[in-house]
Amino acid sequence: MQPSIPSADLPKPATSRGAARLIKFLIYSGAAVALLLTFFVARFFLWARCFDLRAFRVPSASMCPAICLNERVIAGMDAFNTRAPQSGEVILSERDEGNTKFVKRVIGVAGDTVAPGPSNTILVNNKPLSLPPPCGEKNAYAHLAAEGPPFEPVKVPKGSLFGIGDNLDSSYDSRHFGLVSLDKVKGKALLIYWSPNESRIGCKLN
Repeated sequence: MQPSIPSADLPKPATSRGAARLIKFLIYSGAAVALLLTFFVARFFLWARCFDLRAFRVPSASMCPAICLNERVIAGMDAFNTRAPQSGEVILSERDEGNTKFVKRVIGVAGDTVAPGPSNTILVNNKPLSLPPPCGEKNAYAHLAAEGPPFEPVKVPKGSLFGIGDNLDSSYDSRHFGLVSLDKVKGKALLIYWSPNESRIGCKLN
């Protein structure tokens, strides 16, 4: 009879231990990335307060320097389901039965008076219009001509908005075609998600 030899655990190969550590690292890293993504997505939705999001390319420079030629924006199509747009917000609206969307900044809401001012300025409730500073590098407001397009002073009635393009000398807006009806407002431009100017990617529009 051969003597019994106590069994002993053989040491695991170093490669097996390394693979196990790598798998654990990948699992923990994936979980951390998922948590970060969840956090940032949640923060975005809390800021945007929109869930019906769509992407658009802006084919004109009428809103530059807020949104310049061929930049891509994310818009919340349900932003105004429960409220009306406010002054300063950038809206998407329609003017006909087609799918063409106009992107303009609201500068007058119900009760506001909008009128032409001296030296190509616009007066809102007798105060000069103030536009937000440009976002990103190498981006500035264009030098304005001495005179802007003539339009009649108007007190914005209920159910309407006065919208303009930030590029005042190159914008077809309420100074030309009149007020925007609330039922023509289709969404709110939120941020720029692509631009040939990388410093502008992520710029918020409101």
